[in-house]
Amino acid sequence: MSSESKPLGILKPLGGGDPIPLLRDEMIVGRRPTCDVRLDFENISGKHSVLRLVKGVWHIRDLGSTNGTSLNSQKISHEESVLPDDQIGFASHYFQLDYEPIGPAAAVTSKEALTDDQEIVEQKKQHSLMELAGLGADTEVAAAKRSRRATRPPERIVRLSADEAEFEDNLPEHVKKAPKPKVEIKDDDFMKIVEEDVKKKKK
Repeated sequence: MSSESKPLGILKPLGGGDPIPLLRDEMIVGRRPTCDVRLDFENISGKHSVLRLVKGVWHIRDLGSTNGTSLNSQKISHEESVLPDDQIGFASHYFQLDYEPIGPAAAVTSKEALTDDQEIVEQKKQHSLMELAGLGADTEVAAAKRSRRATRPPERIVRLSADEAEFEDNLPEHVKKAPKPKVEIKDDDFMKIVEEDVKKKKK
């Protein structure tokens, strides 16, 4: 069977009129006699729109027409895919494109199905890897605390000499109550402390 005997789609006018078979994978719609689909109305431009079959799915693009092309009552500014339930508008003339989409599932699913997929993706993004592994947020916090404790260097116990202790006793109260300065321990100092502890244990 040739492609001419079996239409790739049928453009059905809404509100009455003869259906228009789409015999090629690219059809120009307009008022000119040379157009593939001729719509002889005053508000239709000479070359109004183009219908293209891409990977089994029909697409429509406006060709700079005066009164515009719409898809489901929304004016289009770039090429859009057309599904069998969609309503195409050339100016004020409306049609439905009857055909069987044969493209990939992603291209032929309805807009509602795509919205559902997006919601599923968003829900997946909300879960961390720990949660997906069956570990809750509380477990993550506890693990983080354990990790911080494990990497924290041991605190130094500072013993004051008799002179230093006597000096501290004579300090004013506000000085005694002031917080003691924090001394940052570098990695080298920490390693020295660990080495000293190991030596002491060996003795």
